Amino acid sequence: MKDDHDTITLEEMIEITGFRYKSKQCEVLKNAGIFFIKKADGHPCTTWGHFMNPGGARRFVEKIESQEPNFEAMD
Repeated sequence: MKDDHDTITLEEMIEITGFRYKSKQCEVLKNAGIFFIKKADGHPCTTWGHFMNPGGARRFVEKIESQEPNFEAMD
Protein backbone atom coordinates (compact mmCIF):
# COMPACT_ATOMS: atom_id res chain seq x y z
CA MET A 1 0.00 0.00 0.00
CA LYS A 2 1.34 3.39 -0.97
CA ASP A 3 1.23 6.29 1.48
CA ASP A 4 0.19 9.80 0.46
CA HIS A 5 3.74 11.10 0.93
CA ASP A 6 5.39 8.40 -1.24
CA THR A 7 6.82 9.73 -4.50
CA ILE A 8 5.66 8.11 -7.73
CA THR A 9 8.58 6.27 -9.33
CA LEU A 10 9.62 6.66 -12.97
CA GLU A 11 8.21 3.21 -13.80
CA GLU A 12 4.91 4.06 -12.11
CA MET A 13 4.78 7.41 -13.92
CA ILE A 14 5.17 5.64 -17.27
CA GLU A 15 2.38 3.21 -16.36
CA ILE A 16 0.06 5.98 -15.08
CA THR A 17 0.52 8.38 -17.99
CA GLY A 18 1.12 5.86 -20.75
CA PHE A 19 4.17 7.80 -21.98
CA ARG A 20 7.92 7.41 -21.64
CA TYR A 21 8.66 10.99 -22.74
CA LYS A 22 8.86 13.42 -19.84
CA SER A 23 7.15 16.22 -21.79
CA LYS A 24 4.13 13.99 -22.48
CA GLN A 25 4.02 12.89 -18.84
CA CYS A 26 3.92 16.53 -17.75
CA GLU A 27 1.17 17.25 -20.28
CA VAL A 28 -0.98 14.37 -19.00
CA LEU A 29 -0.56 15.43 -15.37
CA LYS A 30 -1.31 19.07 -16.16
CA ASN A 31 -4.45 18.19 -18.14
CA ALA A 32 -5.62 15.99 -15.26
CA GLY A 33 -5.11 18.81 -12.76
CA ILE A 34 -2.51 16.87 -10.79
CA PHE A 35 0.10 18.98 -8.98
CA PHE A 36 3.68 18.14 -9.93
CA ILE A 37 7.07 19.77 -10.14
CA LYS A 38 9.68 19.35 -12.84
CA LYS A 39 12.95 17.95 -11.57
CA ALA A 40 16.27 19.27 -12.90
CA ASP A 41 16.25 16.59 -15.60
CA GLY A 42 12.75 17.65 -16.73
CA HIS A 43 10.87 14.62 -15.39
CA PRO A 44 7.67 15.30 -13.44
CA CYS A 45 7.68 14.51 -9.74
CA THR A 46 4.58 14.11 -7.60
CA THR A 47 3.27 12.07 -4.68
CA TRP A 48 0.53 9.50 -4.47
CA GLY A 49 -1.41 11.96 -2.33
CA HIS A 50 -1.46 14.53 -5.12
CA PHE A 51 -2.32 11.84 -7.66
CA MET A 52 -5.20 10.37 -5.64
CA ASN A 53 -6.61 13.75 -4.51
CA PRO A 54 -6.00 16.29 -7.29
CA GLY A 55 -8.90 18.57 -6.29
CA GLY A 56 -6.91 20.94 -4.08
CA ALA A 57 -4.23 21.50 -6.69
CA ARG A 58 -6.82 21.97 -9.42
CA ARG A 59 -8.55 24.78 -7.53
CA PHE A 60 -5.18 26.43 -6.83
CA VAL A 61 -4.14 26.32 -10.52
CA GLU A 62 -7.52 27.65 -11.69
CA LYS A 63 -7.27 30.54 -9.23
CA ILE A 64 -3.79 31.50 -10.47
CA GLU A 65 -4.73 31.20 -14.15
CA SER A 66 -7.88 33.30 -13.66
CA GLN A 67 -5.96 36.27 -12.27
CA GLU A 68 -4.98 38.88 -14.83
CA PRO A 69 -2.52 41.72 -14.28
CA ASN A 70 -3.77 45.27 -14.02
CA PHE A 71 -2.22 46.79 -17.14
CA GLU A 72 -3.74 50.21 -16.36
CA ALA A 73 -1.53 50.46 -13.27
CA MET A 74 1.54 50.50 -15.52
CA ASP A 75 0.79 54.02 -16.83
